Amino acid sequence: MRTLIATLCLVLASTATAHADNPTQVRLLIITGDHDGSWQETTAALKEILNAAGHLVDVTDQPRSYLTRDNLKPFDLLVLNYQQTEAGAKANPDSVWTAENQRTVNQLVREGTGLVVLHHAAAGFLGDSDRSRQFGQMSGGGRRAGSRTTGPADLKVTIQRDHPVTRGIQSFDHGADKLVHSPRITDGSQVLATIFDGKQQDEPVVWVNHHGKGRVVHNLLGHDAESMKSDGFAKLLTGCVQWAGEKGFRMIFDGKTLDGWEGNLRYWSVENGAIVGARPSWKSMPVHDFLCTVEDFADFELRLEAKVIGQRNSGICVRTNRQRYTYPIIGYEIDMGVFRWGWIYEEGGKRQVLNRGGQKELQPRIQSVLKQGEFNDVVIRCVGNRIMAFINGVGFEFVENDKEVARKLRQGKIGLQLHSGKPQVVSFRNIRVKEIPRLADD
Repeated sequence: MRTLIATLCLVLASTATAHADNPTQVRLLIITGDHDGSWQETTAALKEILNAAGHLVDVTDQPRSYLTRDNLKPFDLLVLNYQQTEAGAKANPDSVWTAENQRTVNQLVREGTGLVVLHHAAAGFLGDSDRSRQFGQMSGGGRRAGSRTTGPADLKVTIQRDHPVTRGIQSFDHGADKLVHSPRITDGSQVLATIFDGKQQDEPVVWVNHHGKGRVVHNLLGHDAESMKSDGFAKLLTGCVQWAGEKGFRMIFDGKTLDGWEGNLRYWSVENGAIVGARPSWKSMPVHDFLCTVEDFADFELRLEAKVIGQRNSGICVRTNRQRYTYPIIGYEIDMGVFRWGWIYEEGGKRQVLNRGGQKELQPRIQSVLKQGEFNDVVIRCVGNRIMAFINGVGFEFVENDKEVARKLRQGKIGLQLHSGKPQVVSFRNIRVKEIPRLADD
């Protein structure tokens, strides 16, 4: 084999088609080729899980020749399923990383490529060299000097923190796997999951950090393919990939202040890491209010979490422009709340519901996945004259065929709506955006 195990051929082709509009689709590379003779089986198990989640998976078992900047730059995420051994180096010399390979990976992660480090890679590049220390820093620590493993044994994984990686995952029983004792964890890491060692303490098994702009997840589970069969492992792996694979996104809300946003601070504030809009009954409000970004956006993907409490709807506005003397804004709005989850509305215009025709089929699908009174995942993608949105993974869209309106609403601000009328509280958090370069002739 020269460079790549095939890109999953027909399986991947059908998956890519089925998930063409998947809001969390990640293009990733599994780097493997050596670790105790089981890398083929574990890699196959990883591919099966990640294909089922709709991600685009490539594999290299020859990192020495493949890990170049040109080859790696298109990937959102690198997944390390690798630990160099003497036997593996003899069997597959092209699995041995060069110093240049390591520098390339390190630099790309610093620039924003995500990294997921799995069980065997936690002990990658051990020793007292600069390469070893640099790898440990990039990967968030792991099974470095002073750590040891026991097992295999049946384990109980305890989720310790609400985080995008672990959201919706409960503590779970995990099949026979090896437990790492006293792993090294770099400063600034957040531990998301632990396993009790049966005697004295909880051992961290999943934690997250950043290396430069790159998101890094260290996951010590998955010694062999059999240990990857639990539903909990699959959900946790998928969460790791989706969080770390958000290459190119930047936060437009810092979780603490309304810097970069403008609106009526009579209604808007920051509470517990979320932008909160509140319309209590004692505050008069003659018309809807909108908190908008100072910055304008044209083609982009927006991801956030939203919660609506009250008897009126709210919404997220895109390509929005403020107006004087008339209605406050004009733009497209993704409605949320009561029975308007999934409407694409022309805010400040005359057409109102723009995707009315598909509502009969859409509403039951959205209502089946809604978390009433809780945060829901929202993705909005604006490319050209097409507005796509996803609520907890359920997608809908509108294509603007009015050329004059499309010209006027080609770019604008991102806005959050607080509805007039009956009291309501709306909350938005984890707001990040990825700008999409416009085509030269667009």
